[in-house]
Amino acid sequence: MSEHEAVERFVEDGDSVYVGYTSVAYGLTHEIIRQKRRNLECLGGSVGPQATLLFMAGCSNRVRSGYIAGALRPGAVTEMMNDGRLQFEDYSNQAIALMLMAGALGIPFIPTRSFLGTDYLSPEYQEHPGGIPGYKKWEVMDSPFDGQKVVLLPALKPDVAILHAHRADEDGNVQLWGHMGDAKWAFWAAKKPIVSVEEIVSRDVIRADPGRTVVPGFRVAAVVHMPWGAHPSPFVGHYDADYAFHAKEMSHIGQAEGYEAFAAEWIHGVEDRADYIRKYVDTFGKDALDAFRADTGPWPEPDVSYAHASHLRFRMPEKDAP
Repeated sequence: MSEHEAVERFVEDGDSVYVGYTSVAYGLTHEIIRQKRRNLECLGGSVGPQATLLFMAGCSNRVRSGYIAGALRPGAVTEMMNDGRLQFEDYSNQAIALMLMAGALGIPFIPTRSFLGTDYLSPEYQEHPGGIPGYKKWEVMDSPFDGQKVVLLPALKPDVAILHAHRADEDGNVQLWGHMGDAKWAFWAAKKPIVSVEEIVSRDVIRADPGRTVVPGFRVAAVVHMPWGAHPSPFVGHYDADYAFHAKEMSHIGQAEGYEAFAAEWIHGVEDRADYIRKYVDTFGKDALDAFRADTGPWPEPDVSYAHASHLRFRMPEKDAP
């Protein structure tokens, strides 16, 4: 379906939304902003500029993450965290990945030895200024098996995950390769994965290369055909990061004036992702777009074989009598 329909049908005010640091879905993020969703919670091991856009647009007022790009330097995001407009709970990239893993496996919490021996477990960090009210961040217990102390982390089951992938078929089976980070678990933990893809392919293509399938169609809420859906982030096998665009157009989105200028031109000033790419070409030229298409790098050799024997043998043949 279109990005407009996918967000309209499956993203509701108050939802928790996975916005990770791999499989970055900028096209879907822009659509959420255009539809003015409110009171969203951003989740992810690292929430980068796409989360900053959601904060600045007034779409998100809560975040659980190990890294918040918008708070790296003084600006509007830091001010929102300081005055309570943006409630936050900090973990680590590993912790968020484990919490998503627990959500994907359907268990209520997951044990880890991470954070033991650190100030992170001090009482003042359980309930801290700017935190989410009434939220229980962790629990420490003795393992019932060997008595060692472990930290229990609550499972994360995002209402929505917005992700970008390489391809999907008409049944919604999604394939992705390269570094996945915690996105691997977000595909399964989320109640409603919305996936933009570079290509729509036939189910025969998916069946011929099953090892690349990260989530089957019955788990996916919506698939959107969206070439360049991760731009200006890199997407392995398709394009590198557009650092020049990021520096020229997005470097000041953490400040009110910078965000407003970017949003007016590149979010509200276009109808959808296809229109965004047309505007990019009109503004910077097709050569600028083509400059960071993937054209070199490692190519696996030889091709992976999924072949099998055409006949199965369940009994060994009898030896011929002498």
